[in-house]
Amino acid sequence: MEILVYVVLPCLGSIFLVGSMFYGAYRIAGQPKLNAVSWGLMAAYTAVNVALSLFGSFWINLMFGVLFPFAAAWILKASRACLVPYFILSAAVFLTDAAVTMGFSMLVMAGVLFLNSEDLLYILLVVSNRMIEFMVICLIATAVGKKAGRHVTVRQVLLSILLPLFSVFHMYSMIYLMQIYMVEGAVLLLLANLILLIGLNLYFCLLVDVMSENHRLEQERNLYRRQAEMQYRYYAREEEKYEESRKLVHDIRNHILAMEKLYDSEKAEAAAEYAGNIHQILNSLGQKYYTSEKLLNIILNDKARQMQSEGIREDIKVGELSLDFMRDMDMTALFGNLLDNAIAAAVKEEDGFVKLRINKVRQFISVTMENSSGRKPVRTKGGFVSEKAGHEGVGIGSIRQVVERYGGDVQFAWKEGVFTVKVMLPVG
Repeated sequence: MEILVYVVLPCLGSIFLVGSMFYGAYRIAGQPKLNAVSWGLMAAYTAVNVALSLFGSFWINLMFGVLFPFAAAWILKASRACLVPYFILSAAVFLTDAAVTMGFSMLVMAGVLFLNSEDLLYILLVVSNRMIEFMVICLIATAVGKKAGRHVTVRQVLLSILLPLFSVFHMYSMIYLMQIYMVEGAVLLLLANLILLIGLNLYFCLLVDVMSENHRLEQERNLYRRQAEMQYRYYAREEEKYEESRKLVHDIRNHILAMEKLYDSEKAEAAAEYAGNIHQILNSLGQKYYTSEKLLNIILNDKARQMQSEGIREDIKVGELSLDFMRDMDMTALFGNLLDNAIAAAVKEEDGFVKLRINKVRQFISVTMENSSGRKPVRTKGGFVSEKAGHEGVGIGSIRQVVERYGGDVQFAWKEGVFTVKVMLPVG
């Protein structure tokens, strides 16, 4: 009995804790691909940690808590930026262990928590500690994921909290009933229930990860479809212009003869006007050049044409720059949403305008968007509430995600009928 309670249970608890910490580190690192070497190193680290933790030394546990961020970063091949959240994760687990142990002791001393067996109290303490630590690990991984632009829902947060708490309550109920007749078989049954509860918690965590990944893939699919539609419209217009240009070339001789006759008749003003009309026809056939970045040029032309059809004054200027460090999908999400939001607001104004400036400033790409917006937008904690029916500021959320993905900064402001967005993206 004592071996089960004081050796087997602590070992299982330690394995679960270290494994949970690696799971949290894995989620923080963006769920990188793991090979057999990575799995072997994690297993070796866990085995050494569990073996030495049996001595019950505070300093040994503290040493492994300090070493964990470096070990996790090395095994998972995570970036240096992950070290800070890894240290937060390790410190949170250490403090949670201390807090739960202290709170447990206070409840026992106050008589709120009463069990007639020291063994049962110890089992409950170990289970409570590990489950609450697992909850803290999940919450930290979720918070870091949200900051990195990953999709996080209220359901995911609730699953990270409610399931571990239910596990603690379930184990307490079983232990409380075990007071009546405690035998070795009952302890084995309790351990079996604990293992199944651990499996259930891990299953739901993996389910949350799958839900988040499905949302990410769906978002990417929508962006690719949007990008493909813009490119299709672009090339369809190019084909139309090509046909028009062929007709114009065919008729150019007649236009030249008509102009010569006007000049021969000393009708210079009429000839100049005729030439101006021809220039307008030629200009209408050309695709406006904003930048050498092909995809960005397509996006800007597509949105500029939309603004012209809506009667919105457009003022777009792009300096010499390179966006090679950005994925096409992210470029579409950033500039497409910026312009869509600006157009949606400007079209409601009598003299609506959209002004966009994109330049390279030292080691940053600077993007400044201004648009007319007579109505002050409703600000929320995450940004602004969308005025579109059925939307909740999704465009602004997508802009934030892209900017944060590249380590940049975005600011939103409204003043005297003008809505301004400023984006700074580090190059490389």
